Amino acid sequence: MCTAYKIGNVERFDVDWLVADAFEAAMADEEMYQIIRPTLRAPVAMADGKIRIMAWGFRRPVPGGKTKQLWRTIVNSREDKLQGGTWGKAFRERRCLIPAASFFEWVEGPDKKAMPLEFTRPGGQGLWIAGIWEEDKERGQCFSMITTEPTAAIQPVHDRMPAVLASDQLRPFMNFELNEFGPSAVPLVWKETENFLKRKPEKPMPPKGPVQGELF
Repeated sequence: MCTAYKIGNVERFDVDWLVADAFEAAMADEEMYQIIRPTLRAPVAMADGKIRIMAWGFRRPVPGGKTKQLWRTIVNSREDKLQGGTWGKAFRERRCLIPAASFFEWVEGPDKKAMPLEFTRPGGQGLWIAGIWEEDKERGQCFSMITTEPTAAIQPVHDRMPAVLASDQLRPFMNFELNEFGPSAVPLVWKETENFLKRKPEKPMPPKGPVQGELF
């Protein structure tokens, strides 16, 4: 399950149908953060090539609240459950592409502490991750990242991975023609990286409840 990714350099994202000026403006926005965590706002690409800034994560009620409604933030949408009530309508009607330079998964380090691994393309090109989005009364437009079965490179680390799309899958996905994913055909490599969670917080939008943990 992915709960952090890096946006990176705009020059790495070469898609002919993007509205380039809007994309570059969104990526250069001073309010944009390089490492995106749940509830932070980030750019996503729409079918018309335009960019929208949305919050990462769908807000869902936690059942059983007796005195006050609690909420959780769901940032990943499993491919094998996309027809369900949580994500089904968005998958059928509202899709987006999430630009990323890399994404992170966590493993146990030599000191028994959690250590992030950063996954990128070997040549440093940008990644396009399949996403869905919805309107939320409190947060505005929000997106969720589709996850699928891992590739051989990721399987030892985690049993899920973001649905990273190849260039010839972008249009079919946005046109609602691509509905199954499987392990990505895009080659990925990984490296150990610093624990960015130890950095000073970067003004995240406060979640209304627990962020998705070991749900998947």
